[in-house]
Amino acid sequence: MNNLKIYFLMIFAGTLISSCDDFLDVKNTTLIDKDTYFQTDLDLMRMLSASYSNMADVRLYANNYWRQRELLTNDVFTIETEDDLAGNYNFNFREDSKEFRGIWSSLYKGIRRANTVIKEVPTTITNQALVDRAKAEAKLLRANYYFTLIMQWDYVPFRDENNMDLFAVPQLERQEILAYLQAELEEIIAENALPKSYNGKENEEQGRVTIWFAKGLLAKSHLFFGEPQKAQPLFKDIIDNGGFQLMQNTEDIMNVNNRFSPENLFEVLYDHKVGGALFWFDDGLHSSEGTQRNVYLESMVQDGNDPDKIGGYQNLRPTEDLIETFEPNDFRLKAFIRQKGDTLYYRNPRIIGGEAGDYVVSTSEDPVIAKGLTSKANNPNGNDESFPIMRLADIYLMYAESLIGSNDAEAMQYIDMVRGRAFYSPIDQEVKPHQSTQQLVDGGKSLMQVLKDERRKELCFEGHRYNDLRRWGDLNTIVSKIDGEPRFIEGRAFYPVPQQEIDKSGGVLVQSPNYK
Repeated sequence: MNNLKIYFLMIFAGTLISSCDDFLDVKNTTLIDKDTYFQTDLDLMRMLSASYSNMADVRLYANNYWRQRELLTNDVFTIETEDDLAGNYNFNFREDSKEFRGIWSSLYKGIRRANTVIKEVPTTITNQALVDRAKAEAKLLRANYYFTLIMQWDYVPFRDENNMDLFAVPQLERQEILAYLQAELEEIIAENALPKSYNGKENEEQGRVTIWFAKGLLAKSHLFFGEPQKAQPLFKDIIDNGGFQLMQNTEDIMNVNNRFSPENLFEVLYDHKVGGALFWFDDGLHSSEGTQRNVYLESMVQDGNDPDKIGGYQNLRPTEDLIETFEPNDFRLKAFIRQKGDTLYYRNPRIIGGEAGDYVVSTSEDPVIAKGLTSKANNPNGNDESFPIMRLADIYLMYAESLIGSNDAEAMQYIDMVRGRAFYSPIDQEVKPHQSTQQLVDGGKSLMQVLKDERRKELCFEGHRYNDLRRWGDLNTIVSKIDGEPRFIEGRAFYPVPQQEIDKSGGVLVQSPNYK
């Protein structure tokens, strides 16, 4: 067992392990004395790894976060009728929802881990450059956790390294949290402690946040909160100087063989091996979520109780409305959605733990989500596709959006870059005929509508759509018209504060005004 795994065993066995029912009741205790253990450069990086590994939690990008965000859009529908999914699909959010409480808890767990790194660095570590970099990484991860929070809740507690040990702290409005994280991102960029890239061994350095992700997150926050002019120079800096490039083939976007893709500014890493081989993961006590991501996400797991029921994401299906948005020759449709009649490779849960290659071959009876399912799993328990938090195609489209109304010609140029890749045939190795952005506009679409359509198609099933619809003011006009039935409920654009968190705070936390 390597030293990194030993560290996680000691830290997390006493502090962060719990069952699905009580995982929120995290006790602030350890089995080690940080004053005697947390002394070396290596110790510091081990502590920092915990801030990363939390992102692979099943309650975040492995399952719950992604699923809930997509559920509220016009891109997917659910076949469930009685559980949380059915209620949430219709915006009947429950204050005691385990789904929401799980997301909330996991985000704050990540914030606490980042706060610990920032607060607890001892004076015995004399490598100041490493200390500065570790603190900058922790602050950037914390900023991303907070940004994710205010995309889902409008009234949340604020904890940093100064008040992290208080039993309960009051909530702040979204704009107050936004101002804090933007100031911190500006400070991170100005201090320049983060590198532009990492060239170390895969399991030691690659996959960490860089200065480019800091700039991307800051730019995104400006765009999403109505300051496109502030976002433009940050986006352009990333495009011109970041060294990123679009993957040539659409199918390569989330391909298991393209970890650390040149398109990704930051990605959540997964590893099917127990404990994992990357710096993100431990030895299984605080379990790697890599195996769980594909078990939940893909449509390749057969339900042993119902052979005709597709497992994994059988309860979320792509809508016909989304499918019809793709134009002829758009290879994203084939890459992102399995159509009726397409071949599916089901993994039978009765052989979980068996050898790779134990599959039942069938055909799809209905369209199913396929994005990120680039091959049959190399392990019966799951594959290792990374989940992109921010990638260059997203940067191109956000930059284009920020330019609309001030420089439409350049905006079209970057939309066309994304569209060009979408119509590239990996078989014929050529770009198939398609309309340019200018032609779409000449045909009657507004440039903003073209941009909205491209974000929908390019970023589908990555958790972006709902945030886009809300910030564009389109929830009432788009989400409420699915299947001809109203869905969006006025005042329910954000989740309710989990009731258990309110009760646990002793009255310090209060419910969001829209749920009182």
